[in-house]
Amino acid sequence: MSEPSPRRATIGELRLVAFKSHVGTVLPLAPVTLVQGVSGSGKSNLLDALAALSGLAGGAELAEALAPVRGGLRGCVPHGRQGFRLGCTVETARSGTVSLEVAVRTDGEPRIVAERITGALPGTPPRVLLATGEEDRARRRINAVWHSDGRQGDIRAPLSAGSLLAAQLPLRIAGATAGEQRVLTAVEDLLTALREVFPVDPVPALMRGWVPAGDDARLRGSAANLSAVLARIQGECRIRYGKLLRSVRTGSPHPVRELGVLRGDGARVRAALWEAEGAVTGAESMSNGLLRYLAFATVLLTGPGVLQMSSADVPQVDRLLTVLAEDLDAGLAEGQVAELLRLAGEVVRHGHARLLATLRDGAAGAAPEALVLNCRRDPRTGYSVLEPSSAPAPNSVSAPARTPTRIPPPPPPPAPPPVPVQAGGGGRGEWAHD
Repeated sequence: MSEPSPRRATIGELRLVAFKSHVGTVLPLAPVTLVQGVSGSGKSNLLDALAALSGLAGGAELAEALAPVRGGLRGCVPHGRQGFRLGCTVETARSGTVSLEVAVRTDGEPRIVAERITGALPGTPPRVLLATGEEDRARRRINAVWHSDGRQGDIRAPLSAGSLLAAQLPLRIAGATAGEQRVLTAVEDLLTALREVFPVDPVPALMRGWVPAGDDARLRGSAANLSAVLARIQGECRIRYGKLLRSVRTGSPHPVRELGVLRGDGARVRAALWEAEGAVTGAESMSNGLLRYLAFATVLLTGPGVLQMSSADVPQVDRLLTVLAEDLDAGLAEGQVAELLRLAGEVVRHGHARLLATLRDGAAGAAPEALVLNCRRDPRTGYSVLEPSSAPAPNSVSAPARTPTRIPPPPPPPAPPPVPVQAGGGGRGEWAHD
């Protein structure tokens, strides 16, 4: 399975230092990554972690940025702790390898207490591009230092602790030196990759009714407006519509002649299938599994322009969608799961998207080219543990040069002491712990 164009920033690794049920978890990300495990094992928390970083990358205040994540801001915190820590690594053509680490405290007013960005160009050691120091809790600010290469050394300034510092930098850095330009480029690539994340967890109960049609309809994560999006695809792109129809025919338990929408009063539409014998089945009569299947297939076959995402400012050539599919196999027959995974493989080979999905135990066998991981709870600590599949497929894809031979187990609960770091060649920052 080929990697996307190197021009596009790609999330290669996710680190859950302390997030929900995970402590010390490293998740490598391949073009198609499948995490299987029983209910309650913590596999969905992996999707939440990437969704949380994506929300923070949007630049909103912490509570607003994390509101779409299950449990919101407070729900991100592991039991017995006062904050959470996440990190990720992004592979880029312009900036090399860019890594982000961020720590959030929730005791008192929520705030960023530490953030660090490092960058490593090919053949060179990593350089700290951004680091943080002391907090000013009264003003809800945190001291930051970023790489400059200027005569005065690195730049120091207080930034708001109420939102991700990386999202603030483009408006704070002048770009007057080569060092500042490097920081801006790395931050731009990092934010682009994180903002191109789309979590989807279709809710059939919300998909059955009439919805307003619209030429600019964008699919929500719940797929509640799927009917409007189908009407848009049918009218705008016959190629996409044809692929979607073929996929529905493959995944349907009965012969399907046509896929489309019924039109009601007030420019409202409802999804429908025309069966081979002439019967018409509207969304109100479709099974939960068929509706979920239709929603997942639609996401995989459409681009960010048809999904409800806040990344319209990203040039199309730089866009690489990362789909987070919750319980991909819930309510679906084995053949439907196999068809969705086949479809995901086709989309990945064309460099249009990547997929991180959760499944029940054993369902990942339909994707021989995927990176398959198992998630379970450690009965001793209660933490979630992520492990390579016990029987990896011979053609499984690894995340680019970053897949560990063994995903490390959670460390003991006490966090390490703060570690001082140096940004560029200048001032010092402090990597605080939660």
